[in-house]
Amino acid sequence: MFTLSKLNRHAAALFLTIVLLHVSSSCGKKLDIVASNAGADDTQWASVSDTRAALMGIYGLLRAAMVDNYAHWVYGEMRYGDLVPYIRADLRAVADNRLNASFPIVKELSNWRRFYAVINAAALFIERAPAVLAVDRRYTERDLKFDIAQARTIRAFAYFYMVRIWGDVPLLTRSYDDGIFAEVARTPERTVLAFAEEELLAAAQELPYLYAEGSQQYYGEGFNTWVGVLVNKISAYTILAHLCAWQGKYLNAEVYARFALANAQQSRIVAYSVNDLVNRTSGLFAPSDKNQILAIRASYVFSEATATGHIESLSLAYPLVTRTRPDIYVPKDTINKLFLQASDTRFGVDTISGLITTNYFTDFNGDIPIFSKINVIRAGDGDPDFSLFGSNIVFSRLEELQLLYAEICAVLGNTDEAMLYLNFVRSNRGTSPFIMASGSDLVDEIFAERRRELMGEGWRWYDQVRHARIKRNNPTVNTLIEEGGIFWPISGEVLQRNRKLIQNAYWR
Repeated sequence: MFTLSKLNRHAAALFLTIVLLHVSSSCGKKLDIVASNAGADDTQWASVSDTRAALMGIYGLLRAAMVDNYAHWVYGEMRYGDLVPYIRADLRAVADNRLNASFPIVKELSNWRRFYAVINAAALFIERAPAVLAVDRRYTERDLKFDIAQARTIRAFAYFYMVRIWGDVPLLTRSYDDGIFAEVARTPERTVLAFAEEELLAAAQELPYLYAEGSQQYYGEGFNTWVGVLVNKISAYTILAHLCAWQGKYLNAEVYARFALANAQQSRIVAYSVNDLVNRTSGLFAPSDKNQILAIRASYVFSEATATGHIESLSLAYPLVTRTRPDIYVPKDTINKLFLQASDTRFGVDTISGLITTNYFTDFNGDIPIFSKINVIRAGDGDPDFSLFGSNIVFSRLEELQLLYAEICAVLGNTDEAMLYLNFVRSNRGTSPFIMASGSDLVDEIFAERRRELMGEGWRWYDQVRHARIKRNNPTVNTLIEEGGIFWPISGEVLQRNRKLIQNAYWR
């Protein structure tokens, strides 16, 4: 939902400063990174240009945290996932849950410093932005309200994201450029998520459904500049629903998800056909799309596309790009096991004619099927010989939220409502409706549909954990839950810098 094209020159300079401070973690002893001091000086909080720059910088840091070392996909897809490594030993270690293996990517992904850069930038904005109201008349009460609500939402999202990865994490509620947080112990997961829930609820009351509607402007620009770019009210309620579902607080999750679904159209959130979903130039993952509930953009047009960090640089291969073999792929046996109906527009095989319908895979009859559901080279019309990828990182969309709500209703015993929302998605994918029958299990079928629908979007691992917590039918994952093995180890670099931290018990 964010693109660096929205930055002016002041914003770009500030963003670069933040990133440089973020990665230069060898200077000084803070929580586990150098504090992001960009913008701390009062002279840098003197105008509306400064608030815009700082706000966009928070979004930029969030994007960096999610794409660095393919973080969003390695965290969400690789452990016991459907996308498996072809030959890469480092990704195989993650797939096998050997998260203490001595590969650079594993070590880097064990380090939470990039998420605390997001949190610190958000806290700094919340503390300093109100001062601009008094010195620049162009900065309005409305815009300050919107801006702080966005900062609170992103900070809460970062905490939720980290808790799913590490469990207990240090909870910081204000900026730490003064060094006061040199050493901080880990805070229990439930306390961190309670803070995040409180922040999201407060932010949701202030966030709009849309920015700059009609004749209004936001930072001097109209609706088309901001639609689908910034977090909004539906984003906040969707994160709330997931935060509560992760904790098993399904009564709360039901309230939040129901609100988001009932009001999604106010934020122009719509359902997709499969063709619309995978379209390279105008589909869900293309930078021109503006209907995701929560997504981070990387537009080629605005020089944000990259050769690494996107799933395409792991999953694509010939004939889509010049690489001979992908780093990760979905085995044919898995595909055939998951997609059972010939009418499925995502992938289906007619058992009589042998004809294949496929929108998720390319070259299925080759040695290795290419997972091409997400395939945005440059702006979607790129040359395979020049592989810069500009796809959106999509955290949630309407179909994902519908399936989450179906899960919530099934757990709470509201079978009719659960089947209704499950079948919304199935109908939209050309498959027959689910009907309760002897031997069928509604919860299992909902998670199976999530597995099909959301493949490659960073959900598989977290869905396995939630499913195992509900059904207790996955011995491997249930054992990891009981022993704390669902969480990543904390980087040795982080532990060395903060003596109050204790390694996750499973990895000691």
